[in-house]
Parts: sequence; structure tokens; C-alpha cells
Amino acid sequence: MMRSSQPVMVLIKQAVLIVATALMWLCPFLGLAQEEKAAPEQTDQVTNRGPLGLSSVWVVVNLFSGPTSKQAVIVRDKMIRAGAEGQGIIVPYKDATVENIARIKPAFIALSPNGIPWCKYRGKSGAELQNFLQSLKVIIEEFQVPILGICGGHQALALAFGGKVGPIKGGEDDCFPYGHNPTERGRHNVYVLQDDPIFRSMGKSLNLVQNHYDEIKRLPDGFIALAENRLCPYQIIRHATSPAYGVQAHTEYWLPSRPDGGTLLRNFLAIAREHNQLFRLQNVRERKKVSTEKQG
Repeated sequence: MMRSSQPVMVLIKQAVLIVATALMWLCPFLGLAQEEKAAPEQTDQVTNRGPLGLSSVWVVVNLFSGPTSKQAVIVRDKMIRAGAEGQGIIVPYKDATVENIARIKPAFIALSPNGIPWCKYRGKSGAELQNFLQSLKVIIEEFQVPILGICGGHQALALAFGGKVGPIKGGEDDCFPYGHNPTERGRHNVYVLQDDPIFRSMGKSLNLVQNHYDEIKRLPDGFIALAENRLCPYQIIRHATSPAYGVQAHTEYWLPSRPDGGTLLRNFLAIAREHNQLFRLQNVRERKKVSTEKQG
């Protein structure tokens, strides 16, 4: 009996092997089918275009070429030092699309400095920049994600809404290489034009680190100038109805004896938390309530 059962056992083992092999090959296709079924939900989320839900992740958009940069890392680390909660990730500007931001649901977004004049973003990088700037309008006005633009990120904020950026000592359509035109560099005072939560516990004069060749030449419609100095009239700006701020200075650099850059970061984080509680989380609760009522 033992001998006669051996061929049967062999056949069973071969059958198991065949089934296992078939499943191994089918698994990727089964997973793909599941992803395809989930796709309409993601599309609906993007086309809904209301305030996004909220995750514990926040984003630094890298405006240099490549997936990351030294400046983007510094901004991320200094946001953490200023009290940012959750996980900070760096996303290249080409990947900061409406669809990706809708999936991430970031608590806030910081726009890093950039490394070359905006007029030098050409070809593929120029097309990717324009896609990002178009996405930025949706992220701010429809998704209601708090934004802080730093130096080049401040300028990108203006460009996204139709503003103009050009050399400090040039016209709005001039294109000068960095290093060949005057710059604002080192510590300079900027002067508050009107009260705003970004200036909580601060005076009317702020001492900030500057290092830029370009500046906002024309403020876009729907933005407010919050601070200026003799050289640049648009040192700090804000969207009129959304928590989107731009600071021409490098707020990521501050000292215990000169804390204004760090104070601006902490104030922005407080604004973002308050906005998310009042608008984004409330919107999520209302959607859940409507969904429950429909199911009932």
C-alpha cells in the first residue's frame, strides 16, 4: 500500500506546484484589477475640488532641479525645529500635481528657494514648472492647503497667480543670470504694512536674512502686501482669502538673538493648524455626515 500511494503523492505535489506557480503569475494582475477598481474613487476626490481632508504629512516642494536639494532639506529641518508636527517629505515641483497633493492631503506646504532665474526654466523643466504653477492655484484656492513660500517660493507664489518677477535692478521682463546684477544680501530690516496673524508677538520692524537677485515686480490680483523695505516693495505677501503666504527673506535662518525668521515660521504653523481645524476637518465631518444620511 505504501508503494502504490507514492505516485499519488507525487501527482498531488505536482498539482500544488502548478497551482502555486499560477497564483504567483496571477497576483500582479489581481492587484492591478483592484487598483483599477479604486481609481474612480481617486478621480472623484480630485474632481471634487473642495477643501482636502487632512493627514499628518506635510510637504516641502523642491524648486531646484532634481528630487531634492540642500535648501529643501534645510527648510524641512528648520520647519521641524520651529514645531512642525507629523512627517515632513520633500517633493520635486514636477511631482507636486493636483492629483498627488490630493492623495497626500498635506497639513501644509512650504515652497523652497530656487537656484536659477525663472526665465531659465526652459524646455521640459519649463513645461513642468508651468504645470506646477497651475496646480498651485488649485491647491491654494480649492484644496485650501496652507502655503508658505520662502525666497524663490515667495516668487513662485506670485507667478502662479499672474504676478511678475524680475531682477531687482531691471524690468519685469528682463532675464539676467544670477551673479550679474545687484542683490539684497545679508541681514536687512523689513517693515510691516498691516496687521496679520503672521506677525503675532512681533514688532513693526523685522530683521531677516536676505539673499536674492530677483523680486516680485508686480503683485497679482487677489494678494495683499504685508511688509516692505526700501529695496523691495513686496517683502511679505498673502493671498486675500486663503492661508497662502510668501516671504522674500530666508526665514529658515535665525539666531536666538535675532529670532524673527523662526517666529514667522512658528506663526505660520499656528495659522495652518487653526485653518485646518476650522475649515478642512470641519469639511470632512460634514462630508461624513452627508454620506451617513444618504446611506440611512
